[in-house]
Amino acid sequence: MLDRFALSIPEERRRLYYENGWWRRQTIVDDFFRVCRDDPGKTAVVSYRYDSDQAHYLTYASLATYVERTAAALLHLGVGCGDVVSVQLPNRWQFNVAALAIHRIGAILNPVIPIHREREVGYITALLKSKVFITIGMHRGFDYPRMLRGICAAGSSIRHRIICEGDPAADELSFEKDILGRPWEEKYRDALAAIRVDPDAISDLQFTSGTTGEPKGVGHTFNTQYARARTIFETLKFSSGDTVFMPSTLAHSTGYVYGCITPAMVGMTAVYQDRWDPVRALDIIARENAVWSFASPTFMVDLLRAHREHRVDLPSFKYFISGGAKIPSALVHQADEELGVRLIAVWGMTENGAVTVTHLDEPVLAAAESDGKPCPWMELRVVDPETKADLPAGVDGELQVRGANQMLGYIHRPNLTAAAFDQGGWFDTGDIAQADDLGHIRITGRTKDLVIRGGENIPVAELEGALYEHPDISEVAVIAVPDERLGERACVVVVPEAGHSQLTLADINGHLEKLGISRSYWPERLEFIEAMPRTLSGKIQKFQLRRRFGGG
Repeated sequence: MLDRFALSIPEERRRLYYENGWWRRQTIVDDFFRVCRDDPGKTAVVSYRYDSDQAHYLTYASLATYVERTAAALLHLGVGCGDVVSVQLPNRWQFNVAALAIHRIGAILNPVIPIHREREVGYITALLKSKVFITIGMHRGFDYPRMLRGICAAGSSIRHRIICEGDPAADELSFEKDILGRPWEEKYRDALAAIRVDPDAISDLQFTSGTTGEPKGVGHTFNTQYARARTIFETLKFSSGDTVFMPSTLAHSTGYVYGCITPAMVGMTAVYQDRWDPVRALDIIARENAVWSFASPTFMVDLLRAHREHRVDLPSFKYFISGGAKIPSALVHQADEELGVRLIAVWGMTENGAVTVTHLDEPVLAAAESDGKPCPWMELRVVDPETKADLPAGVDGELQVRGANQMLGYIHRPNLTAAAFDQGGWFDTGDIAQADDLGHIRITGRTKDLVIRGGENIPVAELEGALYEHPDISEVAVIAVPDERLGERACVVVVPEAGHSQLTLADINGHLEKLGISRSYWPERLEFIEAMPRTLSGKIQKFQLRRRFGGG
């Protein structure tokens, strides 16, 4: 338990996980340095930039040196066990160095996705009282240090700002010069040697967009981190020779656990692309002999389209793991027939990583017909929404899970944490599912109010709250509408104030921009309605809106 965040797990569950070998006394740091000792010359990370034809290669030996040096530098800056370090970086090698260095000293990693702007970053760092913030100088035309300076000028807990690949201001540090450019590990050798990281301590705090308006901080430990990683590499029998190509952002649960932590644990080579380009991705996969990848179905749709125009031979590429949206059977067939790639379906959340997986000994179409079955260290059940009684196979109900992957709770949200778990430790996922007689599940709907666009959760409640501030809007609802490529898009349904029916989508998004809402959350469609359909208690019936405007 970490007293500062008041997160814990019942002792009987903890004891069960240890007795079954699902948790352990080591951490990812121990795994990483073992790999570095056993195979120091192996390539650990290959980092491709969108603005360069050259890749940056790091061996495990070089990565270990950078990690130890950065860990020592963080000690010099006053970071200790339990302190939060926020990291907002694109998919580049610096993310690995920062993440592993933070774990090395028992500090807490807070990955911040690159699309977040002042509103989200300010909220997160204030909630967590981040001591250090590591970011990129300029990426895709956005000035991250400038944003950070504005947040700090308004009052912040951030004591040190570290800038990668940029020109830091006088009160900022250069990652290349001030961190990697000095042998900090020599000065702090004894201090580093004395550190013993508790595997049951909080390792990472990731934020997920939910239905409560503000993003929720999900608290994981080194042991839940270990369990989440095992779900993929043990179920699919991956080994150190299976190079992973990771296009999903490393600050997301998928990218972080399966693109950063898993390779470091097992000794794989991780290949990154910092800006999605399916044509270039084909070339990178072929050049680096990638064996597997993990991303939403949208990425496979893009790869297939690119492959039809730019035929690239991909003899090494065998598996594409995907979740976040239903996988169409046509996509499974196309990936198999055109690329020779097996689609693997998973279901999971930031709160628990990959929980269910389709298996290699099942038919190829299994990925389109189910969301898999749970790994041995995770349990699931489908219950009646009212009575919470277990339901038989083939009947829709609320999906609940528990096990070694599961988060401890939501940071500084005791009410949300209490509402998410019952007395038996079962976590309410907010999804509607049905199970079959063999233990597979199929997600059939959601009880929670979310739009999932290309695997990215759109915070509906936060958007609606911001849109209610627009003077020309009387009532508003944000709904998901189907999209062939992205799975879903955000549609805003508006009851305008009298005399303001000329409101445009550009007006709405301009309003959101002024409020500092990330562009990736902006709606892409606007519909008007005279009155919202409501229940007798006054709640908006969004299923009616989805049926009217999206065919859902």
